[in-house]
Amino acid sequence: MTKTSEIKAIMRDYFDKKEDENHWIRRFFRCYIDGSYNGVEHYKSNCSQIRYAYNNDKDLRSFVICQFTRFIGQEHDCCYSTAQNAIVSECTKNELDRLNTELIDDARDLVRESMTV
Repeated sequence: MTKTSEIKAIMRDYFDKKEDENHWIRRFFRCYIDGSYNGVEHYKSNCSQIRYAYNNDKDLRSFVICQFTRFIGQEHDCCYSTAQNAIVSECTKNELDRLNTELIDDARDLVRESMTV
């Protein structure tokens, strides 16, 4: 199975399972942005970017698209463009919009407590 077909299969599996927040792709993405994959500096950088854009859906959307694509690329040992092309070619615009909304919520959850005083 090629990297592209692997990525397409996991994306289809996620949507076939009704976009379950406990699907491994969502759980591991949360681990990716919390620094579990790339360390504390990645965590700090992510938190800083999320806090800065916390109330700006457009900026957070750009952030999560980039981070999710990097996560998929790292998970499948492929480049960003291969991951991006596989995701975009497998998913409808509506599916991607729903996924982005969920990933934005995951990103906000990472810093939510520090945002409420």
